[in-house]
Amino acid sequence: MQNDKKIPESKEVCNKILKIVGKPENFLMCKAMNVYDDKYRINIYTKRFVEGIEGRSITQSYFCRYDGNNLKIINRSST
Repeated sequence: MQNDKKIPESKEVCNKILKIVGKPENFLMCKAMNVYDDKYRINIYTKRFVEGIEGRSITQSYFCRYDGNNLKIINRSST
């Protein structure tokens, strides 16, 4: 069963993760969503060129804990 309820984004969490990991080359945007309790999924999107065509992709993804002050990375993946 799919949950179609919109998950609100958190710009504050994006600002915190970018301070920790830095902005990647060709940065487009960051989306941080609270998935439950104090756990967040944070995706960093960058501009990509494939065969001369511009697109975007998630190049870094983080699962973090945020207590309102401190952000701790629990798991990360990158392409």
